[in-house]
Amino acid sequence: MSQASSCLVKRQITVRTRVTDDFRLKAQDELSEEIRLIEEQLQTLDTQYQQSLRQLEQFARQGQNVTRQLEQLQSEAQSQQTQLNTVKMEVSNQLANLGQVANGATVITGVLESWESLTVGDRIFEKLRQGEILVEDGVIVSIS
Repeated sequence: MSQASSCLVKRQITVRTRVTDDFRLKAQDELSEEIRLIEEQLQTLDTQYQQSLRQLEQFARQGQNVTRQLEQLQSEAQSQQTQLNTVKMEVSNQLANLGQVANGATVITGVLESWESLTVGDRIFEKLRQGEILVEDGVIVSIS
């Protein structure tokens, strides 16, 4: 049986962005758009819930027992609404906090994965330490 002398492993790369006026404007636009989309999803969810509720009411008028379906519908709608409202609140907080971050500060804007080749004799902790990409105004400034 032969032994491998190298292998590929995944490691995380953190993307940090240096805050500038341009970044702040773009981030505000993106976060505002995300809030708008979440609000649309909440409205769609409510519309679908109301339609399903009317259908269940029709079945109930026809003498069908819809208690279980009604409970399930309410539970699912409430769960989805809570999830969307939580995300909306998080995005709203990010938007509010964006104005408080000083120009020149760095913020995490993403996490990527990359492949790293390991070979016999490598210093594993140096090879697998979390990498970082620093971006300013959409341009990579450094990679470590």
